[in-house]
Amino acid sequence: MRASGYMSYGGHRYTFNPATDFGTLDWGRGVWTYDNTWNWGSGNCDVNGKAFGFNIGYGFGNTKAATENIIFYDGVAHKLDDITFHIPESSYMDPWKFTSSDGRFEMDFVPVLDRAACLDYKVIVSDQHQVFGRLTGTAILDNGEKIHVKDMMCFAEKVHNRY
Repeated sequence: MRASGYMSYGGHRYTFNPATDFGTLDWGRGVWTYDNTWNWGSGNCDVNGKAFGFNIGYGFGNTKAATENIIFYDGVAHKLDDITFHIPESSYMDPWKFTSSDGRFEMDFVPVLDRAACLDYKVIVSDQHQVFGRLTGTAILDNGEKIHVKDMMCFAEKVHNRY
């Protein structure tokens, strides 16, 4: 979504211009289990002078009826099949990959910052890695058109909660 308005932080005012700035709506659906893990990623930018965005994820809930995997391009939504987050076991700061079972979302993700937070009280746990970085690859629209993305700033996360 295009963003407009402003925010103030540390005595400085940041103004958002809908011609260049985007926002992401984080809207959860479903019933969270006591012990759950999810992966989620999202980002927005202009590609070829048109608004491009994506939302990908999986982890819990019944995805047979619907998934949250989608591409938005020039005001049109293009549904994707299942997405796999290839997160390296070595470190969240090593390069990741995202692939889709339908071959329509094939991206490399180079992390810049891992916003990590972990609380572990044994019966209550929240272990989060929200990683910001640059995305490069190809997204294929419903009509077969290939959208090439290069160094798009976005985020992807892995979160494990027990509460």
